[in-house]
Amino acid sequence: MDKICIKDAQINIKSDAFIIQREKGFLSLSNVNNNFSTIKTIINHSSCNDIQNKEEYIHKFLENKNVLNPASVILTGASISKSAVETSDYVTAIVSSHAFNLLDTKEVVNTNYDDKISISTILIINNDLSYKSLLNVYSCAERAKVAALWDLDVRNSSGDISTGNLNDSLIVACTGKNEEEIDNAELQTLVMKCVRKATKKAILNSGYKKEVLDYIEGIGIKIEDLVDAGMELCVGVEKSEELYEKLHKQILKSLKDLNVVSFIIAGIRLEEDYAKHRVTGINVDDDPAYLYSDEVFGMSVANQIAGTKAIFNFKRYDEEKPGIIGKLGPVLDDVFAGLIAGCMSKIFEE
Repeated sequence: MDKICIKDAQINIKSDAFIIQREKGFLSLSNVNNNFSTIKTIINHSSCNDIQNKEEYIHKFLENKNVLNPASVILTGASISKSAVETSDYVTAIVSSHAFNLLDTKEVVNTNYDDKISISTILIINNDLSYKSLLNVYSCAERAKVAALWDLDVRNSSGDISTGNLNDSLIVACTGKNEEEIDNAELQTLVMKCVRKATKKAILNSGYKKEVLDYIEGIGIKIEDLVDAGMELCVGVEKSEELYEKLHKQILKSLKDLNVVSFIIAGIRLEEDYAKHRVTGINVDDDPAYLYSDEVFGMSVANQIAGTKAIFNFKRYDEEKPGIIGKLGPVLDDVFAGLIAGCMSKIFEE
């Protein structure tokens, strides 16, 4: 693990925990202790998720580790070896993430959250801070975490950008108390930089990834839905299992084309912006006739896959909107109509 910003702090890394100790202690604020406190040890401990009595468990754990007291302990499901450390000047952020199911994480306000998902952050400041400054840093660290989730497009079960959940832990610790205020602008810039970068690294280290299929499934579309829609307008040939499989394989193949993927991602982004009315003065809720850029997207996708003939096929799927196509918004119905039309045209030319 990289060095942290406080030179007189001792770091002890074990397979199930990393331990930061300082004889002179830390002034800390955390949602672990729920208040300001003076501590000498900070621990991030990788543990199982079904601990019945956490206080008793932590007490026994501290006895076995023989550390300086008092201590503040984070219990996480994350692997300690996959933690991320970022240091900039007098600020260090140490972040671990258990993100096996992070795509399904629930919003903080949702009580029905997944216990197996957590982001744990330890933020070390090599400076004495006032209570007010420490509180400001805590708030800044939370914002930085959300910014990292935004960067990676981590969504909650409602499809909105995740802001974390009730299992997330944050400990902010500085070298001591200072009645005078320091340059909060500089400090918050360093905190934002370190926490944001470390959080992104930790989430990626935990195995999180988001491919084009994840984006498509994230808006409620399965490949099988697209195949069914394609087969619905298939005329003049037998709708066999073999044809179904050929279309399925062609869709997956087309989703490896950078240009096809680019149109799909652009369509998803545009659809969301319009649905949430982010562009003042623009309302396409009723799919107005003068909106034709969506059709340009669809024709471009179809053309990229199978050329001019696919554009004519696109018009059929765009007008009749079979299956899942008819359930999509004004932009995505054309984008995926283009995908299906292109793939249908492609399999019949081979």
